[in-house]
Amino acid sequence: MNGIWAILVAAGRGERLAADRPKAFVAFNGKPLLAESLSRLDRSDLVTNLVVVAPPGWEEPAILCAEDESASKVVACVTGGDTRVDSVRAGVAEVPSGAAVIMVHDAARPLVTDEVIARVLGAIDGDVDGAVPGLAIPDTIKRAPTGIVEQTVSRDSLFAVQTPQAFRAEIFRRALAEVSDAATDCAGIAEAVGARVRVVAGEPRLAKITTAADLALVEELARQ
Repeated sequence: MNGIWAILVAAGRGERLAADRPKAFVAFNGKPLLAESLSRLDRSDLVTNLVVVAPPGWEEPAILCAEDESASKVVACVTGGDTRVDSVRAGVAEVPSGAAVIMVHDAARPLVTDEVIARVLGAIDGDVDGAVPGLAIPDTIKRAPTGIVEQTVSRDSLFAVQTPQAFRAEIFRRALAEVSDAATDCAGIAEAVGARVRVVAGEPRLAKITTAADLALVEELARQ
């Protein structure tokens, strides 16, 4: 596949971190959190170009971060929207029509690896339109909408899904144009227009940073 464009979504406010700045710019082992995933994606031979989606008012710091990391694949830094879907749309708007695949990654999952990227991209083949990394859920799952258990759900086919998530560019653009902002991940957007999305093996180290405890844990993982 040629023309693999990565959208690095870094526009979240990170309110649960209780920091004085957006999540992507909190300190992560001495640098802005954004720097970790930015440099990893830029170094990947599988990524052609990068678009960074920054919080409103933080576009210049995002550009400076890319310069500090010598991220030569960054071709644009755009302003994020009110929702994650809006932010993804803003990033995809910078991707040219000739792109084959659009891959979306969250800066809140900084420890992205070439192995995960390769698995995701390699799964898009034949009648498969997209792919996501996922981890099998080890715990017993209960459905209890009112607090009283109504059902014990089989976990055999359940996965906790991560990013990066990749899709054929044409179908993903159509999905973004037709689907509402209610989807919780990009795969949900693509699935809503009939895309076939495959789950590939995820990575436990690819944890999402939401709280200060998460930040400390992933910082330690990065040092190992």
